[in-house]
Amino acid sequence: MDIAEHLKYLAVEATKLGEAAASTTLTAAVPGCPDWTVRDLVGHVGMVHRWATNIVTNGLESPDGETADAPPDPELLDWYAEGHRVLLETLTSAPPDLSCFAFLPAPSPLAFWARRQLHETTIHRADAATAAGIPVVIDDAIGLDGIEEMLLGFAKRRREFVPGSVRLDPAGGPGWLLRLTAEGAAATPADDTTSADATVSGDAGQVYLWLWNRPADVTITGDQTVADRWHKVKVRWG
Repeated sequence: MDIAEHLKYLAVEATKLGEAAASTTLTAAVPGCPDWTVRDLVGHVGMVHRWATNIVTNGLESPDGETADAPPDPELLDWYAEGHRVLLETLTSAPPDLSCFAFLPAPSPLAFWARRQLHETTIHRADAATAAGIPVVIDDAIGLDGIEEMLLGFAKRRREFVPGSVRLDPAGGPGWLLRLTAEGAAATPADDTTSADATVSGDAGQVYLWLWNRPADVTITGDQTVADRWHKVKVRWG
């Protein structure tokens, strides 16, 4: 995906998150985020959108920009909607040569923030939908892009695993071999001859959800205990 595609999908996913939250109660539990309610989730994403906007707008070189606390419940969803509206405007109008803080490999800081905010919003849209009892369907293009972001970005941050290998086979996209070692994780493209201790397959969006430790409709073959090692990973941006 390019920046324009990331922003196109961000607009859709951000709107879906707000709609899912509005369709249930703010006190509803969020299965994908233990101890969170929908109120917590909406407040978190609204804060992250404002945090990213501040970094991009002001060209901050560190992640220490100010963010606003979520307002009382009657104002929360409007506050959230305003935050993602301003984020989209900010990313759409930002210069291609934007210089600012970023924390994963990307062609440019602008490309990083467009992609990262898409996936931050999408995974929490899935959380909101699950809390509201809405089936979670994720576009294949988002799923494939998010798998790549996870494997080539966040996965490398975990420094130690019980050794093993997991093959990921998202339908309609490239396969990946994820090697888990005592020194960390590394992902490489897979082909028809690539073998692994365990294989995770399914629609691209479902494999994406599985990587984010969310409920997912995937098929796991091989050694289930090796696949389960991934679920001990706590994904953090920092």
